[in-house]
Amino acid sequence: MTINRRAQRGVLIALTPILLTLIFVLLTLILDGSRLLSVQSSMQAQVNAAATAAADAAQSCNGPTGDIDEMRARALAAARAVGFNGNDDDLLVSAGLLGPRVDDPQSLRFLPKDPVSEIRQTNSALVSYTRSEPLSRLLPQSLFDPVQLSVNAAARKEVVATLSAVGSTAEVEGGLLGGLIGDLTGVPGYSLDATSLQSLESTLVGVGDLLDNAGVADLADLVDEPLIDVLEAVRDSLGGAATPAGGLIDDLTAAVGVSGLNGSAVFDVVGDATVSGDSSFPLYDLVTSVVLNSVRAANQSAMGLLSLQLDTTDSTVISSLVSTLDLLGDVDVTLDIIVDEPPRIVFGPARQDENGEWLTKVRSADISIQAGVDVTLATSVVGDLVGALSLGLINVTVLDSISIPLAIQVGGGEAELIAADCARGNSNTVNMDFATQSSVVEIDTGTIDSSTGAVAPGSLELDILRLKAPLLPAVIACVSGDLGVALPAQEMFQDIQSYSLHCPEGECSEATVSEGSTGDLQGLSVSLNNIALDCNQGGLTGLLGGLLTPLTGILEGVAETVVEEVTGTVLGEVVSPLLSSLGADLGGVSVKVIGASQQRTQLIENVQL
Repeated sequence: MTINRRAQRGVLIALTPILLTLIFVLLTLILDGSRLLSVQSSMQAQVNAAATAAADAAQSCNGPTGDIDEMRARALAAARAVGFNGNDDDLLVSAGLLGPRVDDPQSLRFLPKDPVSEIRQTNSALVSYTRSEPLSRLLPQSLFDPVQLSVNAAARKEVVATLSAVGSTAEVEGGLLGGLIGDLTGVPGYSLDATSLQSLESTLVGVGDLLDNAGVADLADLVDEPLIDVLEAVRDSLGGAATPAGGLIDDLTAAVGVSGLNGSAVFDVVGDATVSGDSSFPLYDLVTSVVLNSVRAANQSAMGLLSLQLDTTDSTVISSLVSTLDLLGDVDVTLDIIVDEPPRIVFGPARQDENGEWLTKVRSADISIQAGVDVTLATSVVGDLVGALSLGLINVTVLDSISIPLAIQVGGGEAELIAADCARGNSNTVNMDFATQSSVVEIDTGTIDSSTGAVAPGSLELDILRLKAPLLPAVIACVSGDLGVALPAQEMFQDIQSYSLHCPEGECSEATVSEGSTGDLQGLSVSLNNIALDCNQGGLTGLLGGLLTPLTGILEGVAETVVEEVTGTVLGEVVSPLLSSLGADLGGVSVKVIGASQQRTQLIENVQL
């Protein structure tokens, strides 16, 4: 027993150095492991700061264009500020697109983009950092190979603008929008007065409230919901059907064709944009989009073209025209509307897609209007004038069958969001750049086929007078001519400076990008050419022709004045404001910035490419 104990004691004494060495190595490795984790944590903090700073220079956040050199400079400056002391080349900076994975929309993935040819598609930066680090600071390095520590981080920054091509109610003829809603909902006499229109324009729908009432998490999910469900959620957000605004929305749920549409008919969320719950949009823009979607559905049904009636008594514009132009006795205007493409409220960033097209585009509505203008001349003015000049040899009767059929096709106006500067530091504003293309306008004499939208040309013939000389048959003095209407159109680039991201009491001011002849129709030219007094029928011959020779210039002047003045007024002061209020502009384009949000920086560590 004594021998065994001595042997055991000897073995322990012999093993002690080895055990102590093993314990030392184990403690050293634990300490080195903690050191390596600390080094890796510092590296991670450095690439996090670098990626966050570099994302400021991505296309979606850097104004006119993204810049990979600026990304690298920003990344290095930010990394060095938090302790990075390696070589510049140790930080690898890539420009790319950070967005939902196709197979798992709840996860994000980084898609690298070519820093030159695809820089305008970027919304984020990826920063990678790899360094060689000894496994141990205490153990001989010859025993252990160094370890490679690698970290990366991707950060996304972008401004999401809320845009609309729906115009203002400021100049729209009273009752026109209400008349449309009445026709669509089957409620005769439905009207919206100026106060109601202004109330619609000033009432904002909060995106957060809308999403809560719709039971969805994001506005991008709402576009797939039935439009009636969207309208009901809007109604509830406005306080229910008992409120004036909520009651109007409730009425629209019964409009023609609404039941067959979904939210994408009025909303467009592009580029994987995440719309802030603090965002809002004017109720008027939503109502107008719904109304025009319903008009299009009505056009495609048995209802055909929707008609609106205006006459001298219910239109201040026409009444003013009649009172200032002595030749006019009365003017009636019938507007038949066909909609090919309604406007939508668009939410999106300032960057391009993989095909090099700008993601966020706002199109004006494609609308055609068949305007039937019926004119009655002032009997006393015209009759007395012609009777005096014919020396009483001709019995003159002033006719009231003067009709000017106009086919007005407007569409194609567009604005692209091509740049946005993110707010930085203490700034609360962003700058945005737009490329605009004014609407294409075609104005002809004729009518519109409701099923195809095609224009059937119609002649412009004005029966002005019935003339009767003794012992001769009566003839009609008919004036014909070619109506020419011209409006300029051109592409322009415009910007909006210092647009506020956060607004007092939740109400953001609107900023408007307008181009071309929007509103006041600058450059509108109306002319009556190739005038003929007998409508090319050879009716004014013999004695009557001879007696009327001195009157030719007078009659042609009457026709020219009436046609040009009436057509110009109807186009400039009736049709143009109506189209502008519905989201289509004659000879121009007008786009409103109705909100902007800047996403909080999204930072993903150790992202998979």
